[in-house]
Amino acid sequence: MKRLLLFVSVIFFHLSWCQAQVKYEPEYIIEGATGQQIVYDPTGTELENDTDIKCVLYIMRNYWWEATDVALTQTEGKWIGKFDVPQDAVLLCAKMIAKGKTDWGWPATYASFVLDKNKQNKEGARIGWALLRTPDSGLNLPGMMEDPKAQPLAGETQMMWFNNEFQQFPDAQAHEFGFLVNTLNRVKQGGNKEQLRQNALMFLDNPKLKMTDQQWSDIYDIALRTLADSALAKRVREREKKDYPDGIISRDEELLRIQNLFGSVKTRDADDPTAAQAQKDFVQFLKRFPSDKFWNVHSFTSDLFYSKIFRAVIYDRIMRADDYSNLATYIHDIPFEEMIATHWHVAEIPFTNQQISAEKALPHSELIIKEILSRPRNTHAMQLVSPNEWNAHVVEKFNMALYAHARILNAVNRTEESMKYMEMVFPYYSKRAEYADLYVKLLNQLGREKEVIPYIKQCVPEDATTQEMLDLLKSDYLAKNPGGDFDKYLASLKNAEQIEKDRAKALEELIDIPVTLSTLERMGGGKVNLADKKGKIIFLDFWATWCAPCKASMPGGQMTVNRWKDNKDVEFYFIDTQEMKADYRKTAEAFIKSKGFTFNVLYDNGEVGKQDEQYKAVASVLHTSGIPLKVIIDRRGHIRWMGSGYHGSPTQMADEISYILEYLLNE
Repeated sequence: MKRLLLFVSVIFFHLSWCQAQVKYEPEYIIEGATGQQIVYDPTGTELENDTDIKCVLYIMRNYWWEATDVALTQTEGKWIGKFDVPQDAVLLCAKMIAKGKTDWGWPATYASFVLDKNKQNKEGARIGWALLRTPDSGLNLPGMMEDPKAQPLAGETQMMWFNNEFQQFPDAQAHEFGFLVNTLNRVKQGGNKEQLRQNALMFLDNPKLKMTDQQWSDIYDIALRTLADSALAKRVREREKKDYPDGIISRDEELLRIQNLFGSVKTRDADDPTAAQAQKDFVQFLKRFPSDKFWNVHSFTSDLFYSKIFRAVIYDRIMRADDYSNLATYIHDIPFEEMIATHWHVAEIPFTNQQISAEKALPHSELIIKEILSRPRNTHAMQLVSPNEWNAHVVEKFNMALYAHARILNAVNRTEESMKYMEMVFPYYSKRAEYADLYVKLLNQLGREKEVIPYIKQCVPEDATTQEMLDLLKSDYLAKNPGGDFDKYLASLKNAEQIEKDRAKALEELIDIPVTLSTLERMGGGKVNLADKKGKIIFLDFWATWCAPCKASMPGGQMTVNRWKDNKDVEFYFIDTQEMKADYRKTAEAFIKSKGFTFNVLYDNGEVGKQDEQYKAVASVLHTSGIPLKVIIDRRGHIRWMGSGYHGSPTQMADEISYILEYLLNE
């Protein structure tokens, strides 16, 4: 092959070993070596005093990294392990971990070049070494460049390594073209386009050059998007299709066609012919382009649309005909990354918003969760996580879906299974009130009562308690301390310094905006003229029966009402607004009654669908939108505080509101 170099000035290094520090050995590694020894000396590192150090070894082969685990044993202050070096390995990089800490070996890193039998560098090693220390390069390792000690490699230095690579391996340019383009764009945005065009033409003009489907696809995307050369892109497309008639580009074209077909559907009819045709075409698509053949394929079109096509295929039938069968049909084909969104849309959101029952949500949730936990590590992205790290990685990545599944299981009284998933996600949710409330209930149901009070005590300083949890704590306290002062005891469990910080933060949010208040109908009969409430401080909570966060925040509202029920200078009103259904009042009343809330509920003015007069009057002066929206109005009729959304802690919400009320009462 004709040799093309991108820079006139070329510096060539022959390196058998790039690791100068003695904290990590071996000095060099030979391909295919068996029982290769690793020696790690943690002296002077953040792992120096740890007694259980583990090694994750990343092996670069075929222009990709994969992770494996190397068991270490401690000998005379050093940690030693053994592994076999794959014949096709070109570069290795180790990380050492202990108790949540990671040592990457910065500034030099614990990386080793793998040499051939003649002790020469192998193709791709220099490129891997250059891009290993480059964020978002396509060849960097998870978490490595996020390390506080990380030292990125300058773009010009990267190009030096590219040129060194091409001097020894000129044919490597075809295989490394995509990495080269990304690097050039980092060095000089949009630069070297003509040279890239000439390289691509060189590949095309060599009929004997055997490139992979992915390599042609990369060049096609570069020609089309980086070079904006449609003629060149057409030639690359023709070459790729000749070599790979059922390859990436043909797959992308068919994928885009089916996606557009779904997008052209005009009706919600169960038997819409366009939707039906799109469904049939997708069946043929997977037969021609089976998922297991394309797990590691990347292209502009595939990355943008492949996950989305499953949303269309699955959700279309659910929305159109309440038909979940496509979920089971395609569960093994759905990309792993897409599982989060799949569970969210199919199970979690419909269950949380009470659109479907727990009984209906459960089989779909179980199917998705089973696939998440059992999916083999069959993609490059998954292989970047070592086998020993995999289970923890999956729980971290899918903790939201696993927690939702626990809630669904609890709702159908599968208590032990629910607790299994609750304990999986404990590190991520244990300091959240909603989680803590369910966890306490499950502990009691499973006969683990001794764990309840200690756990509640841990939650109090984190504002992760509900009224039910505080009632349990109070009962326990008074049983042990008859006649004791529970409020004083509860305050002693909290962090006084944090309370003052929270109070100061709440008061920083004080505002002073006049607002027009209306007369509204009250649930249960009668009317309330809010404008007549001057002289009192009033709290307004705007909510709707369709709003899940609104309803989730109501236990915090009840907690606040309970705290202030004996104060005649403060009044609380919960305004049902923006309702869409004709029978919303019946629905609202049933909801409030079912939860046992002792609220003054008012109905906003206006006809159904436009029933938001008071809400608009408040939201317009605050320049905000959306519910839940909470405001506190002072004795003069001015808005002094607003809170939007709900952040998950009823005690935190009650505390914040109370800080404002206390201030205004003493103002």
